[in-house]
Amino acid sequence: MIKRFVSALAVVVLGATLALAAPMKGKVTSIDGKKVQVELVGEKAAWLKKGAPVKWKGGVGRVTEIKDAVLTMNSKNAAKLKVGDELELDKGPADLQGC
Repeated sequence: MIKRFVSALAVVVLGATLALAAPMKGKVTSIDGKKVQVELVGEKAAWLKKGAPVKWKGGVGRVTEIKDAVLTMNSKNAAKLKVGDELELDKGPADLQGC
């Protein structure tokens, strides 16, 4: 009984840790229409893959390509960004309308 409780508690803690993972930090290196390139700082998060939705303060986007520490994404909010802006990217909502 105690083993089951400890196992269930471990699963809940692990799930909460993954859900509350720290955002990825990056710096905008180029903007071309809806296409935004961001150079990531630090280790890449496991959820950050091609096709993954991302969000940051002021916008959302979808990853189109990721090579080494450079992330390329499409976003209708690209006009709000400027080269050199620092972003904190989080896992975005499953449905990104307008991307």
